[in-house]
Amino acid sequence: MKGRTVKLSSADLGRINNESGQPKFLQIADRVRELIDAGKLSLGDRLPSVNQIITHFSVSRDTAVKAYQELKNRGIVESSPNKAFFVSNVLIHDDLKRILLLTDGVTPYKEKIYYGLIDSLTPGYYIDFVSHSDSFDILKAVYERSRSLGRYSSYLIIPTSAQDHETEYFQFVNPGNLLFLDRRVHAVAHPAIWQDFSHGFYRALVAEVETLKKWRQCVFLTKFYTNTIIEEMQSGLERFAREAKMGFVRSRTRFTDREIQGKIAPAPGDLFIILDDHLLSELLAECAALGLTPGRDLGIIMINEGLLYEHLPVPISVLSADFYAMGAAAADFVMTGHVQSGPVATRLIVRNSI
Repeated sequence: MKGRTVKLSSADLGRINNESGQPKFLQIADRVRELIDAGKLSLGDRLPSVNQIITHFSVSRDTAVKAYQELKNRGIVESSPNKAFFVSNVLIHDDLKRILLLTDGVTPYKEKIYYGLIDSLTPGYYIDFVSHSDSFDILKAVYERSRSLGRYSSYLIIPTSAQDHETEYFQFVNPGNLLFLDRRVHAVAHPAIWQDFSHGFYRALVAEVETLKKWRQCVFLTKFYTNTIIEEMQSGLERFAREAKMGFVRSRTRFTDREIQGKIAPAPGDLFIILDDHLLSELLAECAALGLTPGRDLGIIMINEGLLYEHLPVPISVLSADFYAMGAAAADFVMTGHVQSGPVATRLIVRNSI
């Protein structure tokens, strides 16, 4: 993080009360916080060095470091590898109720959850959007640290896709202010606002069967890995294909460009249902090389919306839950404790690619 270095006077930094019962490091943290609230320090600005804090307030190095660590714990500042400190958040106010949205990644459809949440909350809330990168170890570490700091009134957590550890861990966490999003965690008491990857996908395709039944076979295209969610998706897709009198193929590729290139082998009559932008890009390249036109020679459906799918030369159809509604339902939980029953709706958005 880079920002300007602000010249602060002794009057700007203020003083601490050596006779106060409040620890000195907290007083120093409050002085810096007051500068941020007053607009004298802005987002990205470099804070006074630890040595400057030591000299100005006549305190020990330990006290100065603890003051900045306190500001980091409050989510107000961050440090760089060279130990410089910068303002990282100017929106936190003590009178706001803070919510932790802990997601597996930052994607367009996860951002939809965020937008549904912030649009539906009444004033007085602040949301921290944090990614655990689909790692349970990171999820656990972020959750436990956040809980120990006591910052948050609500925890909204998207579990990992594999869910190897969630049930074992969260069965010992009391329900109350914790809500799972996008996926349920089985055998725990915590509420969830979730999508049905099997029946939801099946019903969404059945609703558009007249459009889809012209295709010869359904090809579920993923990379060479699996988890419970992918298996549930396959169950719903395979059921639809069987009832629609279509063939069904589960196709897997490796991971890198070199390993994927030329391996998808599209053919006329295929209806591809794809989970990965990388695979979509390669499929479109192979279609161009073979003279196949999506929507005419073969069909393409992506799972979950992408930023540019609607604006490609052949707009790409999308099979997706209503993530904005998921965020709105999460806001209702935050404000009232109420959780809707049943999964959020899944639908097929029909575009020219099918």
